[in-house]
Amino acid sequence: MARIALTDELWEQLQAVMKQHGCYITKNTRITMEAIIWKLRTGAPWRDIPEELVSWKTAYNRFNRWSGNGLWERFFLAYEKKLIRSGCSSMEATYGVINMRVELGLVSLEQLDKATVDELQKSIYVVMPMDIRSILKSLGVKSTTVRLHQS
Repeated sequence: MARIALTDELWEQLQAVMKQHGCYITKNTRITMEAIIWKLRTGAPWRDIPEELVSWKTAYNRFNRWSGNGLWERFFLAYEKKLIRSGCSSMEATYGVINMRVELGLVSLEQLDKATVDELQKSIYVVMPMDIRSILKSLGVKSTTVRLHQS
């Protein structure tokens, strides 16, 4: 049973932010966002998203579509700051973010220049999971009191 994070209050705030980015809201958008937050929070592969949320493919496709709308840009900036606070150099943090974008499917290795690919292949950049509060704050949610609930 997956643990959910979005209270009704958080969901209302998140919907407003999503609409500002041109993301349309359907009846399964909330549970899809729960699946994406679960993936970002755990650092697990897309295919490990609990089936009781949504299929991993739905979560993956929606994440990519919303990324194209700019919804996740502040998330990647917050992720980069977290890497730097954790002791990474700015170069390592940059490659960490690039690695996360590749791992999330936003960028393919073929789209990167050879020097970047060579650098990524020299080192292993572990995807650092993000806590729910950081994810929601990076999306523009103001009140981020989160309690995980069993679905």
